[in-house]
Amino acid sequence: MNYTEVLNRRIKKTGMDFARSRSDAGTRREVLERALSEITEEADQTGTFLPWTEALSLLEADSVERVLLCALWALKAAGEAGMEMAALRSTLTELQEGAAGSMDRLPPWILVDGGYAALSPVVYGWLEGRAPDLPEGMRLYFPSVGTVYGNESVMEDAAAFLALPVSEGEIRAFCISAEPGSGRQYLMEQICAAQQTPLLLTEGGTFRNTPRNMNAGVLCVRLYDAFPCVRLDKEIREDLLEEFTACFGAFGILKDKDRELAEGAGCAVVERTLSRPDRQLKLRIAQDVLGDLTERLPEDVSIHQITGRQLPTGAFLRYLHNIRAELELGSADRECLLRTPVSARLNLLAANRTFAELKLPGAQMELLKKLCAMISSREEVMEQWGFGDKFSYGNGISVLFYGAPGTGKTMAAQVLAGELGMPLYRVDLSQLISKYIGETQKNIGRVFDEADKCDCILLFDEADAIFTKRSDVSDAQDRYSNAETAYLLQRIEQYGGVSILATNLLQNFDDAFRRRISYMVHFPMPDTDLRTELWEGIFPEHTPVSPEVDCRMLAQAFELSGASIKNAAMHAALLARAEDTSVGMRHILDGIRNEYGKQGKNFSSSQKELADAFL
Repeated sequence: MNYTEVLNRRIKKTGMDFARSRSDAGTRREVLERALSEITEEADQTGTFLPWTEALSLLEADSVERVLLCALWALKAAGEAGMEMAALRSTLTELQEGAAGSMDRLPPWILVDGGYAALSPVVYGWLEGRAPDLPEGMRLYFPSVGTVYGNESVMEDAAAFLALPVSEGEIRAFCISAEPGSGRQYLMEQICAAQQTPLLLTEGGTFRNTPRNMNAGVLCVRLYDAFPCVRLDKEIREDLLEEFTACFGAFGILKDKDRELAEGAGCAVVERTLSRPDRQLKLRIAQDVLGDLTERLPEDVSIHQITGRQLPTGAFLRYLHNIRAELELGSADRECLLRTPVSARLNLLAANRTFAELKLPGAQMELLKKLCAMISSREEVMEQWGFGDKFSYGNGISVLFYGAPGTGKTMAAQVLAGELGMPLYRVDLSQLISKYIGETQKNIGRVFDEADKCDCILLFDEADAIFTKRSDVSDAQDRYSNAETAYLLQRIEQYGGVSILATNLLQNFDDAFRRRISYMVHFPMPDTDLRTELWEGIFPEHTPVSPEVDCRMLAQAFELSGASIKNAAMHAALLARAEDTSVGMRHILDGIRNEYGKQGKNFSSSQKELADAFL
C-alpha cells in the first residue's frame, strides 16, 4: 500500500466518523476540519499526491461542500447507499447557520436516488485513483503517442484549435469527417495524446441523453481535464449536439463524410476531411507493419498487390496486421493474404480460376485481359497522372457481362479477381429489392458501405431485376422504381472498386443506363470448337475416362453451354462411380439427356440415334 492510499483511508475514516456521530453538526465539522488539516499538511510535508485536495480545487468546493464530499466518499467506499435526504437537510441547516452563503441547490457531484444522496461515480473514481464509472456509450481514453500516417495538416489544425483559449460565451467544435474505416477515433486520440490530454468519447449510437448522464461527462472533463468528443456515425443527433454546445466551450465531433451538420448548430465548427492514403504512403505503412516478414510472401503475391488495396487508412492497417499474423504462422497463401475483411452481408466467391480455364472467343478474351491491365493501372493514372483531381466524380469501373445462362459470366469474374488479386463478392440484386418505399436504396447503400471497407470486386447477379427499361411514370411505384435504379448507378459510379453486373437479358436494359456502364462484354453460346475444348478439359486428371469418349462428336451433336457441359460431366462421373466403372459415352449421354430435360427440350432424331448407339 502506498502512502496516498494510507492518507485516503484516514480521510475516509474522518468522513465516516462525521456521518456516524450523533453530536451536533458544528462540533462534528470542527473535528473533521482539524483531521483533514492534519492529513493535508502531512501530505505536503512528505510530497504525497492527494486526489482529495486536487478534487476540492477542481470542483471549487466551499467549506460546507468539503464536509459533504468527505462524508459521502466514506459512505460510498463502505458500500452504503449514501446519506438519507432527511439527515442531509438537517446537516445542511446546521452547517449553513451563520455561514456567509447558503446552498440553494446540491452541487452536480451529489446524486439523489431513492431518498438517498450519494457521491457521483465519476468523482468517486477520481478520489480512489481509478477509471471513472461512466454511463453506457461514454468512455474515457488515456491515449499514448503513436504513429500517424498522413493527415499531418489535420493534426496541426487540431493542435492550433486546442491551443486557443476558450473565451466566455464562445462555443466551437473540431470535426473530423471521413468514410468508415479511416481511423477517425485513432486520429482524435493522437490529437489528444500530443496535448497530453485524455479523450472523453461519447457514442451517439448508444448514449442515452439524460441530465444525469451528461452531468457525468461534465464532471469527467472537469476532473480529468479531458477533451470531450461525440461520434455521430449513424445519424446526426441534434439533441446531443445541443447538449454538448450547452455543456462545453470546445469539443470534438467524429462523423461520416456523407452526413452534414445542420445549419446553425449553435457553435463554430472547424471541419477537416480525411483522405485515403496514396500508394507511396501505403508502401511506407506496409514496410513499417510487415518489416522483414515481406520475405515470407508467397511467390505469387507481391508487396505492390498488397499496397494496391483501395482502403481507408484504418482499414488498411487492420488488413496489414492480419497479413502479419498469417505470415508469422507461416501458412499464408495468395487467397488468404489478398482477402480483406468484410461483413456477412456480402457472399465471398473463390477467386482461384485462370484465363487458361476460361473458354471464350478471342475478342472476348482479349477484352477481359485488357480490363485486367486497365484496372491494375487505375491507381497510378488517378493519383500520379492527375485524373483523380481533374475528374472527381464517376471514376468507378463498371462492367456489364451479358449472355445466356451458363456461358461463363461468373467464372470470368472469378478469373478477373484472381488475376488482380482482389476478393470477389457476389450480390444478388433480387434479394435487395423491397416492396417498402426507400428500403431498396438502404439495402443497396449497406452493400456499398461494406464494399468500401475492403476494396473488392462486386458481382451483381440477376442485374436485370432492377435494371429494367425505365418506365413512364404513371404512379408512385414507377417513380420509386426509377429512383432505385438511378441510386444503384450513382453508387456504382462513386465506388472506388470494380462493379460487375451480370444479366441474361440485355434487352431489358435501358439505353441510357448502358451509356453509364464503363465496359460491356458479351458471352455467346460456345461454338463447336469451344465446346470441344470444354469437353476435353472437363474431367479432372484423376477421373478414369473410357477411350471411347469422343469429345468432338459430343461438341458437334449437342449445343450446350459451359455450365450444362459441367453438369453433364458431373452426372456422368457420379453414375460411373456408382457402377464402379470408368466414365463412358453412355454416362455422358445420360447426363446430356438430363440437361435437355431441365431445359424442356427433347433429343432430335439424329441425337436420339447417337444416344441409342451407346445407351
